[in-house]
Amino acid sequence: MGTGFAGTCALWHLVRELSVPGRLSPLSRSAITIATVERGPVNGPGYPYAKENAQLGHRCNNEASTMGIHGNDFVDWLAENKPWLVADHPELILETHPGIELTEWKPEDGEFYPRALFGLYLEHRFQDAVKIARDHGIDVQQYTGHEVLDGRTTPDGFSVLLRDLGSGREFTLDGLDRVLLSTGHWRSTENDALAEHEGCVPAPYPPGRLRSVTAGRLRSRRTPGARPRVYVQGMGPSGIDAIMTLCDEGEFTYTADGHVASYRPAPSGGGEEPLHIVAGSRSGFFPPVRGPLTGHELTHLTPDALAGIRSEHQGQLRIEPILDLLDKDLRRATDGALGWPDVEKPRFSSAREKLESDLRDSRHGNPVYTLVLKARRMCFYRELEPGDKAVYDRLLDTHFIRTAVPMPRVNAEKLIALMDAGVLTTVKHGYAVPPVSVHEDGGFVIAYETTAGESSSLRADCVVRAKTQDFDLERHPSPLVRNLLRRGEIVHHEESGYVTGGLALDPKGTYRVTRRVGDLFEPSPHLSSYGSPVRFWQNEHNYAGAFVKAAEQVAADWADAVTDIPQRTTARDDSGLITTETGS
Repeated sequence: MGTGFAGTCALWHLVRELSVPGRLSPLSRSAITIATVERGPVNGPGYPYAKENAQLGHRCNNEASTMGIHGNDFVDWLAENKPWLVADHPELILETHPGIELTEWKPEDGEFYPRALFGLYLEHRFQDAVKIARDHGIDVQQYTGHEVLDGRTTPDGFSVLLRDLGSGREFTLDGLDRVLLSTGHWRSTENDALAEHEGCVPAPYPPGRLRSVTAGRLRSRRTPGARPRVYVQGMGPSGIDAIMTLCDEGEFTYTADGHVASYRPAPSGGGEEPLHIVAGSRSGFFPPVRGPLTGHELTHLTPDALAGIRSEHQGQLRIEPILDLLDKDLRRATDGALGWPDVEKPRFSSAREKLESDLRDSRHGNPVYTLVLKARRMCFYRELEPGDKAVYDRLLDTHFIRTAVPMPRVNAEKLIALMDAGVLTTVKHGYAVPPVSVHEDGGFVIAYETTAGESSSLRADCVVRAKTQDFDLERHPSPLVRNLLRRGEIVHHEESGYVTGGLALDPKGTYRVTRRVGDLFEPSPHLSSYGSPVRFWQNEHNYAGAFVKAAEQVAADWADAVTDIPQRTTARDDSGLITTETGS
């Protein structure tokens, strides 16, 4: 359920497992049916990499070598498909390598390619998996343009209710033995006073809607002599995408060696001033510009050190000693120049100053990026005492994410060019008061802190939400998730009264979801999940490699179980309904 990156990874690895010679004996491959369900019109890209959601200037957050569904497959695919990409999609190459002679282009492991290009890769790999499956006699049924409304355990397996988004027709898939919930990120249905305001854009995607809503709003509020202003709430990758979308009609110029030189706003025609964009976040900083991982290792924050913390705190971890150890490692790697306080509160007076420093010298930045990322990958969050989890979620995760998720160098150059052009400014709104409120005239008031630490405010005509996802399942917009939660097919992960966010998994370490049966909680025999819907995922994972590892484990689990699944015969009636009959 969901065929974006997570679902495509799962399909590819499952088909690889099922097509291994001798894997399914004595069960024939023709006895297996795989059904995929996707709301969008195409399988593979999912929401973030779909062409309608990813405009040319939107880059992947990670280097190409880390993005493949196995090994260095994305870069290999780029090389294999170079003639086709050069002929049919030259703009995606030139966006990354401006001014290059297309015939001389060679894919680079360390490059941050456009998300639309990665979407094409996922679309191709999805269909490659389908072809391999069918070549081995495995039936693959693809339900694009469909939504899953409900799901439940039945005596014959798992049953899901689907709706065709084009016709509205609803039908059921019954007798499913294994089901993957891979629905990706979501926009919360939180009780937000701004959510229904006509000047508030709830997400930067799709970019066409963002441009349309802001343009219409600014036309309706245009005042002679007043400069239109849009506030982008969030300075992470989604916030940067929003800024690039809002500036799409202007033009970036480049130096001879491919670096961004300047930005020219699009001519207004009526003599109005160009749009003023204000970007803000709690910290007031964009993600760092980083090179590749360094060879630095954690020497203080080690598994043995974590074991020592557990022994002193009744088997649980505490955040303060963890941060103390990480601070020692950071100072050791930077010869005392930087520590954890510099991650929480970078020593820069503005976002621009930090961007310039990142571009100029990554000598200390790269070790910090490396060690914070390695600390995050130790997955210490899941063992924190519940009260410390709450502190981490409220105050600390933003710093780990901001440091561990690098920014493409070109985006930093574009942001500085926008600042030079007077189009972009940034603010820090801190942690105290809600940063955005509605003024009595229908506009917005943005609260922020000055460089002197004083409270101030500015006015904006529009607000674009690009902040971190809310992981409260109670506010999930999907009827499927709400119904699964209501039925007990999935449950919140909760510890000592603190709901960490996301659904609970089998505590033994598999990707089977935890379900409620009466007063008991147990692993589901059918339903698995990984990625955004899952507890802890947002605190411990950010790279594509985590999805690949999970997909490999789920695929191996499902393939190993195939010989234990009763063989069924499948039939489809004229309306498209599928029925199954269990055989011997």
